[in-house]
Amino acid sequence: MQNLLDIDLNPDFWGIREHCLEKLRPSHMEHLESLIRKYPTLLSGAFFLRSTSRNGTIFSYPDDETGDKEVIAWSRISDDHEILCATNLNQEKYAFVYVTVDEVMHPIESSMKCLFASDLSPAELNIEVRNGKAIRLTIPPHALVIYS
Repeated sequence: MQNLLDIDLNPDFWGIREHCLEKLRPSHMEHLESLIRKYPTLLSGAFFLRSTSRNGTIFSYPDDETGDKEVIAWSRISDDHEILCATNLNQEKYAFVYVTVDEVMHPIESSMKCLFASDLSPAELNIEVRNGKAIRLTIPPHALVIYS
């Protein structure tokens, strides 16, 4: 089995491994490893970097010149199932951002449930019509969240 730190973030331009994954508590790592066993899509699904927006109207990618460099979001998709991961690299402030999700997989009035949060985060988020489809994440400082 692959290690969680082997996720497809090569090269790791944004420092997700260093600033988030490598700093998780051992209990979090154990929980994540059990999620990988339950949802192998986390490691083997197709990788998609996701655009984010602070205001819900202007979306950008972290590698865009004006893109948000503190919140990095990506999806792993396999067998018509999307798992959305996002991390807040800011060590002091909560991030409140809209994140684009697959438009076809998520009907209006559906939701995504939290599979993992390294700190307090909403248990369920509604799909909204923004930039196709999106959810509004609340990510604590220096935290990782995973929704399905």
